[in-house]
Amino acid sequence: MKWLNWNIKRDSALSKQQNLLQQCLAVWPRRGKTLLEINCSQGMFSPLLWECGFDLTVTELRPELRSQVAALMGGRAEILAASEDYLPFDDNFFDSVVLHLAATDKKGIDAAVREALRVASSGLAVTFWNSASLAYALHRIQGSKGSRSSWPGPVHNWWQVWRVLKNTKIGRLCGTSTLAGPRSFWDGICPLSCCTRVLRLPFGAWGVIRLDLESARPVTPMPLKIKRPRLSSPQPAMECGSKNSLNSS
Repeated sequence: MKWLNWNIKRDSALSKQQNLLQQCLAVWPRRGKTLLEINCSQGMFSPLLWECGFDLTVTELRPELRSQVAALMGGRAEILAASEDYLPFDDNFFDSVVLHLAATDKKGIDAAVREALRVASSGLAVTFWNSASLAYALHRIQGSKGSRSSWPGPVHNWWQVWRVLKNTKIGRLCGTSTLAGPRSFWDGICPLSCCTRVLRLPFGAWGVIRLDLESARPVTPMPLKIKRPRLSSPQPAMECGSKNSLNSS
């Protein structure tokens, strides 16, 4: 999975991907919760997930990439070797799972989603490069004209991934995307870069579909949880000393 082989300013596009993922996971509880990141690759999202407050475990099949993630994360995450279709964990072992799809066919997607749902107890987020996007369509046209530019990773049709998750018939689905328009627009300096932000439509080149297995409850800030003390019914003012002592003075 070649996540960084693109002919653009990678930090600009990656920051938009990170922002999208962070917004998608905002409804999930974090403190004291475990999260598994599958196919972490070089760890582009691992620091973000750790900084969000999750107790993080990451898996990657290729040893050279695991070494890169280990150098990046230090002791902040447990790093294990595992394939997306076979995870060495018990059922419901993690609260939540983030799956970066690497499978290239429907059978592989089905297997990866089933395995991710097996180890998740509260939620699953699936990230992928979207073939149903303008950027990818233009990439295909340029490729047919002899362009050598490569796409960042394996692509999947948004609606195919959506149907795979919907067919599980568990939980509630929602999805967002980013990096719309031609790849030249992905650069943050471009005046039209506003269209590359978080989109509620599945037209961006990179998407996240979230499946909530439990109803997400909004988190109330601590100051709002503390009720203000209520005053009792008004009482007459109390005077110091007796009435006689006040008259005698």
